[in-house]
Amino acid sequence: MQSALDSYALRASADFSAAEVALRGIPNDDPQGVFLPTVLQALKEQRYFLSEIHHEGKVDGFTVYFFETFGTHRELVSVATSAKTANKIRYVLEGLLINLAIQNNCQSLRMHTVRQGLVKEAILHGWHVAEIVLRKNLNA
Repeated sequence: MQSALDSYALRASADFSAAEVALRGIPNDDPQGVFLPTVLQALKEQRYFLSEIHHEGKVDGFTVYFFETFGTHRELVSVATSAKTANKIRYVLEGLLINLAIQNNCQSLRMHTVRQGLVKEAILHGWHVAEIVLRKNLNA
């Protein structure tokens, strides 16, 4: 029996211009405008990885991630994901990124977001809040 996840796929990409357009639509706490240039620079330096999200054979969005050692284990860190599908958390994070993490010998997956609704939905799917990051801008 085919699952809904079967209609989704991740494919490595180097299409930074298309990813930039998609990533501009991601809400972030970035009044100084450093998020997007920082992510794009990390992609160019190959410190971050970019994958296209395919849904039913068409590019549906992008995800940016990197791998990190956390304590004694390896972790996939989801920096930014932009997808048109309504079930992004279920199929992209729960399916595709978890599969990618497992394929790369990761024992955990960490996601960064400023979207409170996404946090609530993720908790319903077994995620937990690991930390809360606060930021105060010092240059007035």
